[in-house]
Amino acid sequence: MADKHASSPACPINEPRCEHLDELLQLRRKVARLKQEARTDALTGLFNYRHFEQLLSQEMERVRRSGLPMVLVLCDLDHFKEFNDTHGHEAGNRMLQKVARIIDQQLRQLDTACRYGGEEFALILPATNLAQAATVAERIRAQVAAAQLDLPPNKTTRVTLSLGLACFTSACTLHQTDLIARADQQLYRAKQTGRNRVAAPDYRRSTTDTNLLVSADEKAALFARPEDDAEGDGS
Repeated sequence: MADKHASSPACPINEPRCEHLDELLQLRRKVARLKQEARTDALTGLFNYRHFEQLLSQEMERVRRSGLPMVLVLCDLDHFKEFNDTHGHEAGNRMLQKVARIIDQQLRQLDTACRYGGEEFALILPATNLAQAATVAERIRAQVAAAQLDLPPNKTTRVTLSLGLACFTSACTLHQTDLIARADQQLYRAKQTGRNRVAAPDYRRSTTDTNLLVSADEKAALFARPEDDAEGDGS
């Protein structure tokens, strides 16, 4: 019968290397890499839909605790089926990658961009009101519309993007699916009114949230990710 009190292999004292410690560190790096891959979209490098669902729930709870609003943005490439039919799926994949880079470059560090599915993207903007989010969304829309994709031989092509916004505040009683449905309704309105545009509720009626200010210390306290906390405590 094995001795249940037998000690595990120990590292040699005063030795610069330890095979057991090296193996443990390799396993930890592998686990971290697998966790990252599990929540990342392979094509665009953005977070995937699974991570979007988890993060949106966390951010909605954070709004309830902090009182700071957040905005959900749903984005959809216009006429993308026709783009693929005309230029092929390889060009379509390259365009998705290009748009993903543009979106990512326009966001703050505390914002999150996800591939929602197909040619759709979802953006979560914490500590942001509708007026601010509309400015960001319009900047993304303009950048995508101006971007060119090179195609052989010596050709270029473009796409446009429609975006729908929905705001969540501490006074809201919406569930996660309700918030997504509201953003989707605005996205549908952007499509129906001509595409290549941003649609949002009329935030200009309210002047109470147009000057939202968040200090650096408040951001650090409010937006530390739960997974970051878990990694930092060694658990």
